[in-house]
Amino acid sequence: MAIAGGAQVVGLDIGTSAVRAAEVSSGKNGLTLSKFGQVALPPGSVVDGEIRDAGSVSHAISTLFKRHKISSKKVVVGVANQRVVVRQVDLPYLEEKDFRASIKFQVAEHIPMPVDDAEIDYQILADYETAESGHMMRVLIVAAATDMVEQFVDTVTAAGLRPTGVDLIPFAVARAVSDAARGEVGLDGAEAIVDVGAGVTNVLIHQNGEAQFVRILLTGGDHATSEIAEEMDIPFDEAEAHKLDLHTGAGDKQAAEIVARCVGNLVQEIQGSLDYYLGLEEAQPIRSVLLTGGGSLTPGLGRALEASLDMDVFGAVPLQQVDAKKTGLNQNQISQVEPVAAAALGLAMGRAGR
Repeated sequence: MAIAGGAQVVGLDIGTSAVRAAEVSSGKNGLTLSKFGQVALPPGSVVDGEIRDAGSVSHAISTLFKRHKISSKKVVVGVANQRVVVRQVDLPYLEEKDFRASIKFQVAEHIPMPVDDAEIDYQILADYETAESGHMMRVLIVAAATDMVEQFVDTVTAAGLRPTGVDLIPFAVARAVSDAARGEVGLDGAEAIVDVGAGVTNVLIHQNGEAQFVRILLTGGDHATSEIAEEMDIPFDEAEAHKLDLHTGAGDKQAAEIVARCVGNLVQEIQGSLDYYLGLEEAQPIRSVLLTGGGSLTPGLGRALEASLDMDVFGAVPLQQVDAKKTGLNQNQISQVEPVAAAALGLAMGRAGR
């Protein structure tokens, strides 16, 4: 669908710690970000990427749109949790119209949920010939539990908005941070994009814009804060302050040890995800790694990930992918929001770019 006359599209990211919205329009000079804002969520409103307190989330979304004067009611919503499954599967070749018509039958044995209770989408990655099986096709399947998707839609609708699409957050983040993921440039090998949120970490690997692997990890930056709070017997807010103090090099020694341990565990999970991908038959070497998300600011994470992977890890700069002058944000403000902007921005870009 083409967006005519610079029509605005809003991406809505419902995260663990905040709801965020990005208003994007397309024009002859590319994409323009006109508004970006965020409003904090009460603790426990969203847990492991799933809405637990719909009323609190709806209220925060409504506040977000009023506070930042976002007039468009049409939004694209993102999801990422353990009730979303992404699988790359090889199937006997079918014309796409025939595959689409029979998709539930084709993928039933490949997803761990009843197909009648799932929303299913797909991307055909390739078709090929084998001596044993004949004409085959490689397909990336995305399945999301229908009741979970409906809860997101209902929560957003209760805030007075109109959801026009639901997208997978790892896809949106990749779109926002990487011109290679958008298919605008070629890439030798694969690129890994690691999005570390407060409670969920998304790992996506693509080859020249085609997603090859997605893993959603139920851990993020808040895990270190929670461990500090528990082990030091202090409130969560105070624990978060201790964690942030570590950036100055003068933080509490016990907090530093806890964060280092949590960072090590997270890096191990990320490394395990990348190793799993590299073990796949058609895997390409990973040539580039981009890191984003509010949890990516956890002290020592970037360095630990570089050491584990033995390669450079680059901080993503999603707001440099669009014209952000209309937001009124100065360079310092852009630097502050950039780590958390990718999901909302990418959700809007996916629709505005059509």
